[in-house]
Amino acid sequence: MNIKLTSGSMLQEIVLPDDHIAGFVRPNDSVGTDVYSDQMIIDSIDNPIGCKKLSERIHPNQSVAIVVDDATRPTPTKRILPLILSQLEALGINKADTTITIGTGLHRSPTEKEKENILGSHILNSYNVADNEARNPEVFALAGRISETTNIYLNRRVLDADHVITIGMVKSHAFAGFTGGAKSILPAVASQKTIHENHCFYNIEYPRGVLGSCEMSGTRKGMEAAARLVDPFIINVVLSGNGEIIFVAAGDVVKAHRKAVEIYSRSAMRTVPEEVDIALVFGGHAGSVNFYQALFGCNVVKTTQKPILKKNGTVILFAECREGSGSKLFEKMMPAFPTPEAILKHLSTEEVVDDQWAVQFLATFIRDINVFVVSTGLTEDLAEILHVRLFGNAEAAFDEAVKLAPSDYRVAIIENPDVLVVNKE
Repeated sequence: MNIKLTSGSMLQEIVLPDDHIAGFVRPNDSVGTDVYSDQMIIDSIDNPIGCKKLSERIHPNQSVAIVVDDATRPTPTKRILPLILSQLEALGINKADTTITIGTGLHRSPTEKEKENILGSHILNSYNVADNEARNPEVFALAGRISETTNIYLNRRVLDADHVITIGMVKSHAFAGFTGGAKSILPAVASQKTIHENHCFYNIEYPRGVLGSCEMSGTRKGMEAAARLVDPFIINVVLSGNGEIIFVAAGDVVKAHRKAVEIYSRSAMRTVPEEVDIALVFGGHAGSVNFYQALFGCNVVKTTQKPILKKNGTVILFAECREGSGSKLFEKMMPAFPTPEAILKHLSTEEVVDDQWAVQFLATFIRDINVFVVSTGLTEDLAEILHVRLFGNAEAAFDEAVKLAPSDYRVAIIENPDVLVVNKE
């Protein structure tokens, strides 16, 4: 089989032996779903799942906090938000009583250009807009407690409002099962301390940190308990491969989210008939940016409910990683310990720090499998720090992987892992 591999500006071809291929997995774009018009979006909002309509919840002169995704998600906020603002105006909500918070969580603050791309210049200049500032304790207050030891601190902009509306999207997520739903509250508008407690070692450790299952995910359980403290009305979209809206679920933070997950899963949930010795992963946007995001390709083959890659197998990440590692914590922590087991022991006993979940995943992967990376954005020195093997071309990486595999090795090819959940049948 001849395969064209792409990642950002990288383009290569590789020929794989047909008799060793167990499966070629890509999103199922044949799912019959219409592209949503504005009226279809409005109809979804007016017919919420599992809760009262906005018109039954909101009354004149009340205050509303709207939470939207940051620039790391391709959520079509600019299209949906004006429809919501029009409804709020019709319900008697004053512009001065409406805040818009960009739910950055622990991510960096968006640039002015990014804010404009998210909201549109008119809304950006007409409304009270801010981002989360997770590391500034002054903007947070206690929302409540979800266990005897877990306090939830959320942004005052959300807590001070009479009503909360969130706009998000559903796609695969490395340890929360899927994006969307309660993630627009925690981590989006939560404090650093609250996010760290939710993203702790125990919750990230597989199988509690699982791709493609809300019910198994430890972080998802905590997120949803936290979201219940403010009872948001959510609007979650599912996008086609071309970025078009093909489904909208509105309403209850769990029930509406699960409906969106159900629709998304029709194209994302794919299977391979058997475990494989080698997984070749390519395509999608994430891996083209940096290694932090490219690592999701390992999650797709190792942290789903029924992983397809055997223990001691090899994953080949064809990923440009044009911005390098994507996390200074990789470069600080990975060379500081002699083995992945030592890294994991340290993480399990020390206080949580930003990005440690990515280091935890990487340490787990290099403990259990061989991680090969075909990249123009990583250097040999950086690859050595990360404990991965760097190759200039995919053929060389595959030939080396074959040397480590049994003679009857099986291969899975994974295209566009960003929007996939791959399990063994």
